[in-house]
Amino acid sequence: MKPALIVLIAAVALSACATPTVVAPASFEVTSLKVAPSEALEGQAVTITASITNSGGMPGNFDEPLLVGGTEIPGKVITIQPGTMKTLTYVVTKNKSGTYTVSLHNTNSQFRIKAIVPKDMELKYDNDKYRTVLWAGYNGGFLTDFTPSDLPFKINKISICGGVYGMGWEGKTFDIYILDSDMKSTVYNQTLAIAKFPVKGTFPIQAPSWTDFDVPGITMNGKFYIYLYTSTGQHKGVHVGVDDSVFNEHSQLAQGKPPYIGVIAPGNLYTPSIWYADTTKVNWMIRVEGTALVAED
Repeated sequence: MKPALIVLIAAVALSACATPTVVAPASFEVTSLKVAPSEALEGQAVTITASITNSGGMPGNFDEPLLVGGTEIPGKVITIQPGTMKTLTYVVTKNKSGTYTVSLHNTNSQFRIKAIVPKDMELKYDNDKYRTVLWAGYNGGFLTDFTPSDLPFKINKISICGGVYGMGWEGKTFDIYILDSDMKSTVYNQTLAIAKFPVKGTFPIQAPSWTDFDVPGITMNGKFYIYLYTSTGQHKGVHVGVDDSVFNEHSQLAQGKPPYIGVIAPGNLYTPSIWYADTTKVNWMIRVEGTALVAED
Protein backbone atom coordinates (compact mmCIF):
# COMPACT_ATOMS: atom_id res chain seq x y z
CA MET A 1 0.00 0.00 0.00
CA LYS A 2 1.22 3.39 -0.84
CA PRO A 3 2.39 5.62 2.06
CA ALA A 4 -0.03 8.47 1.14
CA LEU A 5 -2.98 6.12 1.28
CA ILE A 6 -1.93 4.84 4.70
CA VAL A 7 -1.85 8.39 6.09
CA LEU A 8 -5.33 9.14 4.70
CA ILE A 9 -6.84 6.00 6.26
CA ALA A 10 -5.27 6.84 9.61
CA ALA A 11 -6.70 10.40 9.53
CA VAL A 12 -10.19 9.11 8.75
CA ALA A 13 -9.95 6.63 11.61
CA LEU A 14 -8.91 9.32 14.08
CA SER A 15 -11.78 11.59 12.93
CA ALA A 16 -14.32 8.85 13.47
CA CYS A 17 -13.18 8.35 17.06
CA ALA A 18 -13.26 12.09 18.10
CA THR A 19 -15.45 12.93 21.17
CA PRO A 20 -18.32 15.35 20.29
CA THR A 21 -18.59 18.67 22.18
CA VAL A 22 -21.27 18.53 24.94
CA VAL A 23 -23.26 21.76 25.58
CA ALA A 24 -24.62 22.10 29.13
CA PRO A 25 -28.40 22.65 29.33
CA ALA A 26 -29.92 25.77 30.86
CA SER A 27 -29.36 26.02 34.60
CA PHE A 28 -31.06 28.71 36.68
CA GLU A 29 -30.00 30.39 39.88
CA VAL A 30 -31.78 33.15 41.81
CA THR A 31 -28.92 35.51 42.54
CA SER A 32 -31.01 38.12 44.36
CA LEU A 33 -34.43 38.16 46.06
CA LYS A 34 -35.38 41.54 47.50
CA VAL A 35 -38.52 42.64 49.33
CA ALA A 36 -39.52 46.30 49.78
CA PRO A 37 -40.64 47.45 52.21
CA SER A 38 -39.53 44.78 54.64
CA GLU A 39 -42.30 45.98 57.01
CA ALA A 40 -45.70 47.08 55.74
CA LEU A 41 -49.22 47.65 56.99
CA GLU A 42 -52.22 45.46 56.31
CA GLY A 43 -53.37 46.03 52.75
CA GLN A 44 -50.20 47.88 51.77
CA ALA A 45 -48.41 46.75 48.60
CA VAL A 46 -45.11 44.88 48.91
CA THR A 47 -42.79 44.65 45.90
CA ILE A 48 -40.68 41.52 45.42
CA THR A 49 -37.80 41.68 42.94
CA ALA A 50 -35.93 38.55 41.82
CA SER A 51 -32.79 38.37 39.68
CA ILE A 52 -32.42 35.05 37.79
CA THR A 53 -29.21 33.99 36.05
CA ASN A 54 -28.83 31.23 33.46
CA SER A 55 -25.46 29.62 34.20
CA GLY A 56 -25.94 26.85 31.62
CA GLY A 57 -24.85 26.73 28.01
CA MET A 58 -28.22 26.85 26.31
CA PRO A 59 -31.23 29.22 26.38
CA GLY A 60 -34.07 28.16 28.64
CA ASN A 61 -37.45 29.18 29.98
CA PHE A 62 -37.77 29.98 33.68
CA ASP A 63 -41.35 29.49 34.87
CA GLU A 64 -41.13 28.52 38.53
CA PRO A 65 -43.82 29.92 40.86
CA LEU A 66 -43.13 32.35 43.66
CA LEU A 67 -44.26 31.22 47.11
CA VAL A 68 -45.45 33.87 49.58
CA GLY A 69 -46.34 32.45 52.98
CA GLY A 70 -46.86 29.08 51.36
CA THR A 71 -49.28 30.47 48.76
CA GLU A 72 -48.24 29.99 45.17
CA ILE A 73 -48.04 33.04 42.95
CA PRO A 74 -48.24 31.91 39.30
CA GLY A 75 -44.91 31.91 37.55
CA LYS A 76 -43.97 34.37 34.85
CA VAL A 77 -42.37 32.60 31.89
CA ILE A 78 -39.20 34.31 30.74
CA THR A 79 -36.53 33.13 28.32
CA ILE A 80 -32.98 33.63 29.54
CA GLN A 81 -29.96 33.29 27.28
CA PRO A 82 -26.86 31.47 28.60
CA GLY A 83 -24.63 33.60 30.82
CA THR A 84 -27.24 36.36 31.19
CA MET A 85 -29.60 37.58 33.91
CA LYS A 86 -33.19 38.80 33.92
CA THR A 87 -35.34 40.39 36.61
CA LEU A 88 -38.86 39.47 37.70
CA THR A 89 -41.07 41.82 39.72
CA TYR A 90 -44.12 40.85 41.76
CA VAL A 91 -46.48 43.07 43.75
CA VAL A 92 -48.44 41.41 46.56
CA THR A 93 -50.70 42.61 49.39
CA LYS A 94 -51.59 40.86 52.61
CA ASN A 95 -54.53 41.78 54.80
CA LYS A 96 -53.47 39.77 57.82
CA SER A 97 -50.61 40.66 60.14
CA GLY A 98 -47.67 38.32 60.53
CA THR A 99 -44.30 37.35 59.05
CA TYR A 100 -44.33 35.95 55.52
CA THR A 101 -41.57 33.87 53.93
CA VAL A 102 -40.87 34.48 50.24
CA SER A 103 -39.39 31.57 48.26
CA LEU A 104 -38.28 31.31 44.64
CA HIS A 105 -36.25 28.40 43.29
CA ASN A 106 -33.49 27.99 45.89
CA THR A 107 -33.64 31.39 47.62
CA ASN A 108 -35.73 32.74 50.51
CA SER A 109 -36.53 36.13 51.99
CA GLN A 110 -39.10 37.59 54.43
CA PHE A 111 -41.35 40.55 55.12
CA ARG A 112 -43.55 41.50 58.04
CA ILE A 113 -47.12 42.80 57.94
CA LYS A 114 -48.27 44.93 60.88
CA ALA A 115 -51.86 45.21 62.00
CA ILE A 116 -53.58 48.57 61.58
CA VAL A 117 -55.25 50.07 64.63
CA PRO A 118 -57.10 53.39 65.03
CA LYS A 119 -55.45 56.14 67.07
CA ASP A 120 -57.44 59.13 68.29
CA MET A 121 -55.61 62.43 67.81
CA GLU A 122 -56.25 66.08 68.57
CA LEU A 123 -54.39 68.72 66.56
CA LYS A 124 -54.04 72.14 68.18
CA TYR A 125 -51.74 75.12 68.74
CA ASP A 126 -53.22 76.56 71.94
CA ASN A 127 -53.07 75.79 75.65
CA ASP A 128 -56.78 76.48 76.22
CA LYS A 129 -56.10 80.01 77.49
CA TYR A 130 -57.19 82.83 75.25
CA ARG A 131 -55.59 86.25 75.58
CA THR A 132 -58.20 88.08 73.53
CA VAL A 133 -60.84 87.55 70.84
CA LEU A 134 -60.56 89.00 67.36
CA TRP A 135 -62.68 89.54 64.26
CA ALA A 136 -61.40 88.70 60.77
CA GLY A 137 -62.28 91.85 58.88
CA TYR A 138 -64.83 92.43 56.17
CA ASN A 139 -65.00 89.51 53.72
CA GLY A 140 -62.45 87.76 55.92
CA GLY A 141 -61.78 84.63 57.93
CA PHE A 142 -59.38 82.65 60.11
CA LEU A 143 -57.06 80.20 58.34
CA THR A 144 -55.12 77.45 60.17
CA ASP A 145 -53.00 74.65 58.70
CA PHE A 146 -52.48 71.21 60.22
CA THR A 147 -50.13 68.33 59.39
CA PRO A 148 -50.95 65.08 61.23
CA SER A 149 -48.01 63.07 62.52
CA ASP A 150 -49.68 59.85 61.37
CA LEU A 151 -51.44 59.26 58.05
CA PRO A 152 -54.03 58.69 56.77
CA PHE A 153 -55.94 60.97 59.16
CA LYS A 154 -59.73 61.02 59.29
CA ILE A 155 -61.24 64.30 60.51
CA ASN A 156 -64.22 63.76 62.79
CA LYS A 157 -64.68 67.12 64.48
CA ILE A 158 -63.59 70.75 64.31
CA SER A 159 -63.66 72.80 67.52
CA ILE A 160 -63.54 76.60 67.60
CA CYS A 161 -63.24 78.80 70.66
CA GLY A 162 -65.38 81.75 69.70
CA GLY A 163 -68.62 83.53 70.13
CA VAL A 164 -71.07 86.08 68.80
CA TYR A 165 -71.62 89.61 70.01
CA GLY A 166 -72.77 92.94 68.73
CA MET A 167 -75.82 93.68 66.68
CA GLY A 168 -76.77 93.22 63.04
CA TRP A 169 -75.64 89.62 62.68
CA GLU A 170 -79.11 88.11 62.92
CA GLY A 171 -79.97 85.88 59.96
CA LYS A 172 -76.39 85.80 58.67
CA THR A 173 -74.23 82.72 58.09
CA PHE A 174 -70.60 81.65 58.25
CA ASP A 175 -68.66 78.87 56.49
CA ILE A 176 -66.25 76.19 57.65
CA TYR A 177 -63.95 74.82 54.96
CA ILE A 178 -61.48 71.96 54.89
CA LEU A 179 -58.94 72.83 52.19
CA ASP A 180 -56.27 70.65 50.61
CA SER A 181 -52.57 71.47 50.89
CA ASP A 182 -52.79 73.94 47.98
CA MET A 183 -55.08 76.14 50.14
CA LYS A 184 -57.52 76.37 47.20
CA SER A 185 -59.15 72.98 46.67
CA THR A 186 -62.21 72.50 48.89
CA VAL A 187 -62.41 69.03 50.41
CA TYR A 188 -65.41 69.82 52.61
CA ASN A 189 -67.63 72.80 53.35
CA GLN A 190 -70.59 73.54 55.59
CA THR A 191 -72.58 76.76 55.88
CA LEU A 192 -74.15 77.47 59.26
CA ALA A 193 -76.21 80.15 60.95
CA ILE A 194 -74.10 82.47 63.09
CA ALA A 195 -76.29 81.59 66.04
CA LYS A 196 -74.54 78.19 66.03
CA PHE A 197 -71.99 79.98 68.21
CA PRO A 198 -73.18 80.87 71.72
CA VAL A 199 -74.60 84.38 71.90
CA LYS A 200 -72.94 86.10 74.85
CA GLY A 201 -74.57 89.49 74.49
CA THR A 202 -73.54 92.86 73.16
CA PHE A 203 -70.71 95.05 74.44
CA PRO A 204 -68.42 94.65 76.26
CA ILE A 205 -66.81 91.63 74.60
CA GLN A 206 -67.83 88.41 76.35
CA ALA A 207 -65.59 85.42 77.00
CA PRO A 208 -65.50 82.96 74.09
CA SER A 209 -66.32 79.28 74.56
CA TRP A 210 -65.69 76.08 72.61
CA THR A 211 -68.19 75.05 69.94
CA ASP A 212 -67.94 71.71 68.16
CA PHE A 213 -68.70 71.07 64.50
CA ASP A 214 -69.04 67.44 63.44
CA VAL A 215 -67.41 66.36 60.19
CA PRO A 216 -68.47 63.18 58.33
CA GLY A 217 -65.12 61.39 58.41
CA ILE A 218 -63.08 63.32 55.87
CA THR A 219 -59.78 61.50 55.22
CA MET A 220 -56.62 63.52 54.58
CA ASN A 221 -53.23 62.18 53.52
CA GLY A 222 -51.08 65.19 54.33
CA LYS A 223 -51.21 68.85 55.21
CA PHE A 224 -54.62 70.53 55.17
CA TYR A 225 -56.27 73.82 56.18
CA ILE A 226 -59.28 74.72 58.28
CA TYR A 227 -60.80 78.00 57.15
CA LEU A 228 -63.46 79.77 59.21
CA TYR A 229 -64.95 82.32 56.85
CA THR A 230 -66.98 84.85 58.88
CA SER A 231 -67.59 87.80 56.55
CA THR A 232 -69.01 89.90 59.36
CA GLY A 233 -68.29 93.44 60.45
CA GLN A 234 -66.04 94.60 63.24
CA HIS A 235 -68.66 94.84 65.93
CA LYS A 236 -71.07 92.12 64.91
CA GLY A 237 -70.90 88.41 64.27
CA VAL A 238 -68.20 85.79 64.88
CA HIS A 239 -65.07 86.45 66.94
CA VAL A 240 -62.37 83.86 67.66
CA GLY A 241 -60.11 83.38 70.67
CA VAL A 242 -56.39 84.06 70.30
CA ASP A 243 -53.62 82.19 72.13
CA ASP A 244 -50.07 83.59 72.24
CA SER A 245 -48.38 80.91 74.33
CA VAL A 246 -46.31 79.54 71.43
CA PHE A 247 -44.67 81.04 68.36
CA ASN A 248 -47.22 81.13 65.54
CA GLU A 249 -46.34 79.18 62.41
CA HIS A 250 -49.79 78.02 61.35
CA SER A 251 -52.45 80.73 61.85
CA GLN A 252 -53.17 83.41 59.28
CA LEU A 253 -55.79 86.00 58.46
CA ALA A 254 -57.39 85.62 55.06
CA GLN A 255 -59.92 87.26 52.81
CA GLY A 256 -62.31 85.81 50.28
CA LYS A 257 -63.77 82.38 49.65
CA PRO A 258 -61.98 79.38 48.11
CA PRO A 259 -60.43 79.14 45.64
CA TYR A 260 -59.87 82.90 45.78
CA ILE A 261 -58.27 83.25 49.20
CA GLY A 262 -55.74 85.95 49.93
CA VAL A 263 -53.62 85.98 53.09
CA ILE A 264 -53.37 89.34 54.85
CA ALA A 265 -51.03 90.61 57.55
CA PRO A 266 -52.64 91.27 60.98
CA GLY A 267 -51.08 94.73 60.97
CA ASN A 268 -53.27 95.59 58.00
CA LEU A 269 -56.41 94.92 60.03
CA TYR A 270 -55.49 95.54 63.65
CA THR A 271 -53.79 98.57 65.14
CA PRO A 272 -50.06 98.01 64.39
CA SER A 273 -48.96 99.03 67.90
CA ILE A 274 -51.05 96.30 69.62
CA TRP A 275 -49.46 92.91 70.32
CA TYR A 276 -51.86 90.90 68.16
CA ALA A 277 -50.80 92.84 65.06
CA ASP A 278 -47.64 90.70 65.25
CA THR A 279 -48.34 87.58 63.19
CA THR A 280 -45.91 85.48 65.28
CA LYS A 281 -48.17 85.82 68.33
CA VAL A 282 -51.64 84.99 67.02
CA ASN A 283 -52.64 81.33 67.22
CA TRP A 284 -56.30 80.90 66.40
CA MET A 285 -58.02 78.66 68.90
CA ILE A 286 -59.15 76.20 66.27
CA ARG A 287 -58.67 72.47 66.80
CA VAL A 288 -59.20 69.27 64.86
CA GLU A 289 -60.11 65.89 66.30
CA GLY A 290 -59.77 62.74 64.28
CA THR A 291 -58.47 59.23 63.92
CA ALA A 292 -55.24 58.05 62.33
CA LEU A 293 -54.56 54.51 61.17
CA VAL A 294 -51.24 53.40 62.62
CA ALA A 295 -49.22 50.23 62.97
CA GLU A 296 -49.90 48.18 66.06
CA ASP A 297 -46.95 48.10 68.46
